[in-house]
Amino acid sequence: MGPAVDSGGDEVGWGEGEDSDTVRCRTCGAASRAGARFCDQCGSRLDGARRGAAKRPPLTTGVEHGDRRIVTAVFADLVDYVRLVAEYDPEDVRARVDSALAAMGEAIEAFDGTREKFIGDAVFAVFGWPVGHDDDALRAAHCALAIREALARVDDPAEAEPLQVRIGLATGEVVAAPRGAPGSLDWSLTGPAVTTAARIQALAQPGEILLDEATLRAARKGLEVEDRGPQILRGQSRPVRIARLLGEAGFQPWRPPVGQLVGRHAERARLRELLADGTHGEALIVEGEAGIGKSRLMADLADDARAAGIAFTWVDNVSYGSQEPYRWVRAFAQAIADEHGTDSGTMTRRLLFTPDASPRRVRQWLGAVAAIARDAAFSGWEEEATLVPNQPAQVARAMRELAVRYAERLVEVSGPRIMVVDDLQWLDPSSAGMVDELIRLTSRIRLTLLLGMRPRSEPAMPSLANLERIRLAGLDEAHTGELAGATAGTSVDPSDVRHLHRRTAGNPLFITETVRAVLDDGPSGGRLNFEGDGVRVRVPVTIRALLGARIDALSEDAREVLRMAAVVGITFRESFVEEVVGGSVDPSVYQRLAEASLIVALDGVGQWRFAHPLIHDAAYSGLLTSRRRQVHARVADRLEASGTRGAIGVVARHRAAAHDRDRAVPLLIEAAEQALDVGAAEEAAQFWMAAADLVGADPAAEDCRRRAREALESVPAPV
Repeated sequence: MGPAVDSGGDEVGWGEGEDSDTVRCRTCGAASRAGARFCDQCGSRLDGARRGAAKRPPLTTGVEHGDRRIVTAVFADLVDYVRLVAEYDPEDVRARVDSALAAMGEAIEAFDGTREKFIGDAVFAVFGWPVGHDDDALRAAHCALAIREALARVDDPAEAEPLQVRIGLATGEVVAAPRGAPGSLDWSLTGPAVTTAARIQALAQPGEILLDEATLRAARKGLEVEDRGPQILRGQSRPVRIARLLGEAGFQPWRPPVGQLVGRHAERARLRELLADGTHGEALIVEGEAGIGKSRLMADLADDARAAGIAFTWVDNVSYGSQEPYRWVRAFAQAIADEHGTDSGTMTRRLLFTPDASPRRVRQWLGAVAAIARDAAFSGWEEEATLVPNQPAQVARAMRELAVRYAERLVEVSGPRIMVVDDLQWLDPSSAGMVDELIRLTSRIRLTLLLGMRPRSEPAMPSLANLERIRLAGLDEAHTGELAGATAGTSVDPSDVRHLHRRTAGNPLFITETVRAVLDDGPSGGRLNFEGDGVRVRVPVTIRALLGARIDALSEDAREVLRMAAVVGITFRESFVEEVVGGSVDPSVYQRLAEASLIVALDGVGQWRFAHPLIHDAAYSGLLTSRRRQVHARVADRLEASGTRGAIGVVARHRAAAHDRDRAVPLLIEAAEQALDVGAAEEAAQFWMAAADLVGADPAAEDCRRRAREALESVPAPV
């Protein structure tokens, strides 16, 4: 069953009844019965079809399934399909379209997206479901580029016009849930991202890739675009800013990360020391969580290095390339070739094969490069194919030698060099041995390596064990305010800075994205209000995607505990979470959550808090609203059963969140009166406003609002 879009255009369904033995057609994406040789829907041969095209979320008896998540939707539509059928032989057109759809499907699969056939001449794909990655928007953009490039390679009959495609991308929240009866494997995604991708695609010219601003922000780096300005899309009332994606698939030239570098004075000084040694290089690691500013810090060294006559090379690793053999090596060779205005093959020959090189070693190197060229399907090394070693171990050994030779010659020819290897945690295993050799080589030649990586996720490389590490923590409150002001273009009130710092833990990405979210919603009273006066700042799409991927990487039991704890609150006790879950939780689950930097231990035994509010909010936002209300009701039941009257305000909030009007409103009013009795007027006003929201159109709502206003008016003015 292909995805179905209703009149609102925001829902897509996935394969009813599909299980792990289902065969998914590479041509149309339809699910066919296990053992089938041909697709039940389009008739294409199923040889080589991948099984279990998308792992579905586990289904646990007794709970409501599904979640809310951030995805990037991709809608690719072949141009002029109806006209082609009218003007050419339908059989020829069908064959060409089948080839095109197969090429699209392979591109989607290569970047770990989930795809379905949408109509006969179009493909819909989603990145971020059923499992999210923290770079799904970037994957989706590169997938779109790869689709366009793949269609140019589709074999066409003589005199036939080339196939072209229009592509639209959009990023946003969707609800992923099964249709029908509990236990159904017919899943649907519902949300505006689906609609927006389809509408954006309709605006594209043949060969164009258009994306929305949310996708551009979520990608964070690596995309070159042309702004098309805001557009009102069909069926939507608010304008959506559109951009045209430029460039081609493959390795992209490095561009420095955008954004202001704030603070980090000691770390910047340490990096500048790397420029002073004139005898040899050095290797060190810049370590920190996603968004903490590793790339921005390392990029800050580029201008000073070049001013000192030291070449500066940057090579990224990407999560979707970690299984691509020798990807980093090829990216490195391409970066050097770009620097010298030539192609990587010519540059490699120029550096390696000099008259003083041993003929035996040259044959080994030629064979190793030819093996990689053959595996990666790039041309220029066909004559050396006969030199490819018979044993894979021989290729790996020759590549290590080649890496040393290449780097030595590079420094000899172009002088001292600083090389950044960013996102080392995603380094492909086959390149690890070569990077290992380069690290050792830094003690002998003027090659300096800066390795950017996340904590606790380093590849297995012996040379990393004893390297110096610069560990980046969050910015302090003063620098948080400085970065917030630079992002907003205005000064930020000190109380708002305190709220912002507490909310983001000083993570620069979280700071800038939160400020942008507030700017998008509009300042309140001339201020950037981050959390005061009952205002709750939404979690930006960029951060939800980033943190959602970290949550997706957890085991099922750890995810469940984290989300139940998020309903309980920012702080929680293990024993209480187990009451809410309805069973015991292995202590190792909490330890795994702590090791993932999602929660931190408090002083009391078995007591925890979320590492910072954004992690709490991301975990909480992942729950379906219906299930969230059920869990809030369960939490309130447990609190009331404990007989702790001091928790009246907490119980009231949980009853309100459960949307239990009859029980919540009296509790909220009682909590408001208790708060007012102890002089907590602002808290009292919040309780009364919450009661008014639940009462709705009832005349009692106005009385609650009046009492809230009176409470706020009773607050003495600051001295």
